[in-house]
Amino acid sequence: MNENLDKPGREQLKAWTKKQLDVAVRKLTNTGGIDSIIVEAKPAWMLPYQILIGKIRAHGQSTDFEWFICGEVPTDSLESTVAPTPREAARHFAMKWQLEAARHQDMTSQESLGTESESGGEDPGEQLAFKAEALYSLVDDARLWLQE
Repeated sequence: MNENLDKPGREQLKAWTKKQLDVAVRKLTNTGGIDSIIVEAKPAWMLPYQILIGKIRAHGQSTDFEWFICGEVPTDSLESTVAPTPREAARHFAMKWQLEAARHQDMTSQESLGTESESGGEDPGEQLAFKAEALYSLVDDARLWLQE
């Protein structure tokens, strides 16, 4: 993917990638997803300017890592033992988000029994379900995973 870009395009993609890695590391260390002061993070797969799937681990660890996802999707992580490849990690994130969305929608419907919705905005559970479905459709497109 990178080889098709001119130099300014490569530089922009490199800057976007670095920003996504920085944001993901910050979020994962602040939420307790990663409990090391010094971490290493590197991209494993990306849909440029939309989704980055990478590996993160405590500095100095040679084998143990976690998958993470970030970009125009929720920043999330999972143990590497759950998925051997970035594509399988994406599949797992999609299923995980689908379950979380269903739980959220169940809780919302139980809370609003007999009352009308007052929010007027889109339900966060619906947003998560939409992102899960979109990610899963990417997982199904084998052309996107040729670089794995």
